[in-house]
Amino acid sequence: MQDSLNVYPGIIFAFSQPIQDNVEEYVAGVKSVLVIKIFGHDLHELETLADQTAETIRDIRGVEDVNVFRSIGLPELQIKLEESRMASYAVSMAEAQAVVEMAIGGKAASSFYEDERTFDIMVRFQKDFRDDEDKIGNILIPTMDGKQVPLKEIADINFITGPAFIYREGSSRYIGVGFSIRDRDLGSTIAEAQKKVNENITLGAGHKMVWAGEFESQQRATSRLMVIVPAALLLILFLLYMNFRTVKDTLIAASAMPYAFIGGFLSLWFTGTVFGISAGIGFIILFGIVSIDSILLIALMKKRMQQTHNLRIAINDAIRQRVRPVLMIALMGSMGLLPAALSNGMGSEVQKPLAIMIVGGILTCMILSFTVLLQVFYFAYRREKHLKK
Repeated sequence: MQDSLNVYPGIIFAFSQPIQDNVEEYVAGVKSVLVIKIFGHDLHELETLADQTAETIRDIRGVEDVNVFRSIGLPELQIKLEESRMASYAVSMAEAQAVVEMAIGGKAASSFYEDERTFDIMVRFQKDFRDDEDKIGNILIPTMDGKQVPLKEIADINFITGPAFIYREGSSRYIGVGFSIRDRDLGSTIAEAQKKVNENITLGAGHKMVWAGEFESQQRATSRLMVIVPAALLLILFLLYMNFRTVKDTLIAASAMPYAFIGGFLSLWFTGTVFGISAGIGFIILFGIVSIDSILLIALMKKRMQQTHNLRIAINDAIRQRVRPVLMIALMGSMGLLPAALSNGMGSEVQKPLAIMIVGGILTCMILSFTVLLQVFYFAYRREKHLKK
């Protein structure tokens, strides 16, 4: 669609959906996934800054659909009454404004009743006497001494380009630069855009710049994850210690935690999926699965080690006996989320990173648990004097 519509000059197209538009406007104030708000007083100066900002971020990889929400662009007739000339002709400001209002816009002179409805009777010049600035300039304004003077003698009349729409937030004017991100993660793209904008755009006194939209939601979610992920890790470590009752076994089990990061990021890398908040939530799930695998393997290795007093036999027995339950855990999670990982329908952009993270991460964690975790256990217990190596 973008390629087909680019042949029309002077038009900037944005692609969205009705409900999405409403949500974006509620979150950001304008209909755009992401928006840079530039606050100030002079609309012309704001539009210049917005154009410079748009050109600055346009070439950043991942940034698409750059659009300036313009305020200026509506032609309007400006009638500027000059008080000094009005005084020389003895014309009052109120009288001049009343005549201009009546002649061009219309003024209610009386009311007309029809049954229970009331209609205003408007007095207004016919279109032929008010359709250009010369005719408007010939409108006669009464003076205080009973004479009449053309409007052009007491006012400057011309057409100017004025504001079509003024965006406001917090009692301040602003202009928005909207854009979206495709084929790249939100965090790194915004970080690069902010750095480039700060280097190239200089804001004068009374101006400020705010990044809003999906970026705000991402920042809030990231702040929550910064608390939730460490809390989940601490809780998992506490539960591992309550299960093993020894610091050594708890640390051996905790050494499997990086498997979740390795498996998750490998999954995203192989599938070309950008890291997002939903993928970050997948890490918490992988932490739990890795902990279960560690408990199953370490508990049986400890048990067989006490029975046989042989470290290698204990490890080999644990592998043979725990392959099935660990494999069942991996297949149950991966097969259950495989449809979501392969989906392309509505809403898949939210669930797909989480599903890919878990499907690929579980399989990677299982492989690492049966290889690296066993080596860690061996090196941790190889110096035990009562064990055969």
